[in-house]
Amino acid sequence: MSVPAGRLEGRVAVVTGAGRGLGRAIAAALADEGAAVALLGRTEATVADAARELADKGARVLAVRCDVSNRVDVDAAVGATLEAFGGIDILVNNAQGGLMGQKVPTAELTDEQVLESFLTGPVGSLHLMQACFAALRDSGRGAVVNFGSGIGVRGAPAMAGYAMAKEAIGGLTKVTAMEWGRYGIRVNQVCPAGSSPAAEAYRDADPKRWENHMRQTPLRRLGDPYDDIGRAVMSLVSDDLKYLTGATLMLDGGQVILR
Repeated sequence: MSVPAGRLEGRVAVVTGAGRGLGRAIAAALADEGAAVALLGRTEATVADAARELADKGARVLAVRCDVSNRVDVDAAVGATLEAFGGIDILVNNAQGGLMGQKVPTAELTDEQVLESFLTGPVGSLHLMQACFAALRDSGRGAVVNFGSGIGVRGAPAMAGYAMAKEAIGGLTKVTAMEWGRYGIRVNQVCPAGSSPAAEAYRDADPKRWENHMRQTPLRRLGDPYDDIGRAVMSLVSDDLKYLTGATLMLDGGQVILR
C-alpha cells in the first residue's frame, strides 16, 4: 500500500536542532509531506545548509539561527516564522545541549553541567512552546512533539544530568497535553534511538560496548534518521494520530519496553 503524498500540505512546522542529525532528517520528512518548515539551530551555517538542500527539492523553508535557551532568540525565531509563513501548526522540540553522551559520575556532576542540560532541553522546549502557543491554538490542529530519551526512562550510570533533563521534558509534555487539549493542541513525546553524529562517536569510542548495546536491542540496529525517526514524527503530527496526546512513543527498536 503506498503512502499518500502531501499529508501536511498547507501546514507550517518549526523544528529545533534542525541543522544536522535527527532534527535535519525530521525537517526533511515534514517538508516531503508538504509542510513549510522553519529550521532552527545554534549554528547558522548548518541550518542554512539544511534549508538549502530542502529548497533545492522545492520545499518552502526558512533557516533561523536560534539558541533555544535564550528567550530573545526564540521570540525572534518564532516571529520570523510567522512573518514568513503566516502561522504555526507543528512544533518539534529536538534541540538538546549539555553533556550529550559524556559520562560524569553523579558525585562529580557540577551545577553548571546540570544547568546546561536543563537550559538547552526542557527550558528551551518550554520557551518554544510558550512562544508558539497562540499560533498553535489558532491553528485548530496544533501538534507538539518533544524529545525525551530512553536514558531518562530507564536510567544509565554516570548520566544523571542528561537523564534529569530528559525526564523533565516528559513532565512538561504531560502537563501541557492536559492544559492545551481544550485548544485542539496535541502534545506528545518521543524517545528515539537513531543514528546521529553523537551516536557514531559513541560507537567509535568503544566498539565492544557498542556491539553489546546492539545485542540488547531487539531489532539489532539504530533507527534510520529519516525512515525510522523522521517518518514516525511526521505521522505523529499528521491526522493519522489526531486522537493521541500526552503519550510517550519509544522509537528505540525495543530497547525500553514500557509496562
